[in-house]
Amino acid sequence: MAEDFKPFENIGLCFSGGGYRATFYALGVLSYLNHQNYKNLPLLKRTKALSTVSGGTLTGVAYAKAVQDPNFDFKVFFNRFYETFTPENDTLLEKAISKLEDDAVWKANPSKKRSLINAFALTYAELPLFQGEFSLFKKEHIKQLEQVCFNATDFSFGLTYRFQNRGYFGNNPLYKTNQKEINALRYQIALGDVIASSSCFPVGFEPLVFPDDYFKDHNDTDYKNLKAIDAFDKGVGIMDGGIADNQGIGSMMLINERMKNGLDLIIVNDVGSFKMQPWEPDASKIEKTSTLQQAINKILKYFTIKPLYVIMLIIGVLILTLNNMQVFGSQSYTSLYILGGVFLGAGSLLTVLGLLASMLKSAVLSKLKTIFKKNVPEPLLDDVLTFQKLDIGLIQRMLSERFSSAMTMINDVFLKQMRRLNYDLFYSKDILKNKRITTTVYKLSGKKTAYNKATSLSKDIKPPSKILKKVCLTASETPTTLWWDKTDIASNRMETLLACGQFTICYELMDYILELKSKNENLFNDFPEIEPLYNALESDWNLFNNDPLWLVHALKV
Repeated sequence: MAEDFKPFENIGLCFSGGGYRATFYALGVLSYLNHQNYKNLPLLKRTKALSTVSGGTLTGVAYAKAVQDPNFDFKVFFNRFYETFTPENDTLLEKAISKLEDDAVWKANPSKKRSLINAFALTYAELPLFQGEFSLFKKEHIKQLEQVCFNATDFSFGLTYRFQNRGYFGNNPLYKTNQKEINALRYQIALGDVIASSSCFPVGFEPLVFPDDYFKDHNDTDYKNLKAIDAFDKGVGIMDGGIADNQGIGSMMLINERMKNGLDLIIVNDVGSFKMQPWEPDASKIEKTSTLQQAINKILKYFTIKPLYVIMLIIGVLILTLNNMQVFGSQSYTSLYILGGVFLGAGSLLTVLGLLASMLKSAVLSKLKTIFKKNVPEPLLDDVLTFQKLDIGLIQRMLSERFSSAMTMINDVFLKQMRRLNYDLFYSKDILKNKRITTTVYKLSGKKTAYNKATSLSKDIKPPSKILKKVCLTASETPTTLWWDKTDIASNRMETLLACGQFTICYELMDYILELKSKNENLFNDFPEIEPLYNALESDWNLFNNDPLWLVHALKV
């Protein structure tokens, strides 16, 4: 071990993305670090840096804000957060949708584009947990936490976009030559917008646009100065931080480099699912129906002027004219005027409608052709145009398989590959040797996977009990959403996630100490405070095995 090794002195925490699964697992980790002491000080108070992503950002922002209060009490914070998001009180989704539908909301916020993610941003900003601006984290204001970073992804360079209080704001390409303009605005950003940016996952939401969606006064000089820069002229798309780094590892490593003496321990808390459902082809049978061209022609035939319409019009004119000339008798007949009027009116109406339909059809087809040519590469045009000769059933299957495989690539293959790359980077740094812990939501579930084998558990720690493994499995199976469904409520997912965060970090801290001891037999002599910490962890681990939710219940008012 390095001579300057100081275990547990300065801690950095990473909270991954993963919807509410990440949010409450992170809160569980925070609560246990607050519960456990080292040198008569809670481990949480030794936490100097925070890097969060997506669902983990909800917890991260709320905690980073709350801890600035001189009278901060973790138990009070825990219960406020808990009560805000209990299934009975959690109306986040309903409120966001209500705002999206309400014209008055967007009249009151003309700077924001009307979208679901902006509706969420406004909803977050109203919650007491998240009220305020990024100015809360200015160097001169921040107290316990020295550095915070809430991660998103930009859609101009495809890089992590960092809402952070030290270092560059955003990322290097967007910040390096525009520091003056960005720094003039960075601390005015609402915390609700920060959370929305970090948790704006693809497909579920549309991107936010920086700086357009983030600042109310578009006539402000600082805003205009930023918009005058080419990179920000049309706005920068901002989405979920999990796209580039779902664990927040890269940002924490940069924080570690910026800190004068670095961090003594980095704990990555990851709820990224180890599961990947294998992609399956569409097995539906193709029944012979009609080609796409035939189907289109069948629809378009209704958008024409039919001969029958003109014939009716002519018949109506003839009846009225001949009746007026008294061809049918010595006088004009009222009944013939009515009959002629009906034919004339119906024929005229249908002819006009047919004419309008034809004009509409021409306009729509012209627009579709323009869109088609704009979005399909020219070399593929001829091949794609042959699709109109294919059976609709075949086209449907082809499109189904393309869409499902693309979604698998985005949500599984791509994210898991990024996860591997980030962990490879994290564990390849010699400077972080003996200074890193990773906790995962599924490790203690007892379920064997490619990522979690029976041999991964320490032989020197009491194995997790059956009830603890059950709680862990329930927590790990929480879907990646920002709401509770009926299954979540019935499974008590919220409390199982809290407990899972607590007993998993307890286990990993024990495992970490044992690993240090295996490298230094005199560890407890060199650092006498570590032995009582280990004993306290072991005592808690026994309690967790008997009742995995004991600490959750102890924290609740």
